[in-house]
Amino acid sequence: MRLRPYRKSDARAIRNWIKDERTHALWCGNLLPFPFTEKDFNEYLEETEERWGNSSFTAVRDDGTPAGFLRMGINPALNSGFLGFVVVDAGERGKGCGKEMLRLAVKYAFEIACVQSLALNVFDGNKAAMGLYRNIGFEETALTPECFVFHDEKWGRCRMEIKKE
Repeated sequence: MRLRPYRKSDARAIRNWIKDERTHALWCGNLLPFPFTEKDFNEYLEETEERWGNSSFTAVRDDGTPAGFLRMGINPALNSGFLGFVVVDAGERGKGCGKEMLRLAVKYAFEIACVQSLALNVFDGNKAAMGLYRNIGFEETALTPECFVFHDEKWGRCRMEIKKE
């Protein structure tokens, strides 16, 4: 697996990984409509890249097909990075794809972007993702309880962070 800069054509694959409204909400906190179009996704990425300087990455298999996606923002003043919109191909979940993609993202953050810490937010209703992040070495640093409502569920937002060794 490799991380490469996101290409607009990757939106088609990413859109197909988000199969239902709950997965969509867990992934993007409904910052995009459900279902979203490739145009919606690319416009959102361009707007937030311009506003906050976030970079988008696609994890690709050895044959070059997309297997995962994430965004990374770097804050030079705080010497830190932030991950968002982390998702892997629905057919690859639970098979190590997310773990490999995140290891590459952490390596990029620490060795290329030269930050001292990397953080992310995850809804506490997303137990699989929280377990994956812990497995990589992220630790919980804050919890905002019941801050997001999805139908009859209330999810807390957990901030997790990993520090450069």
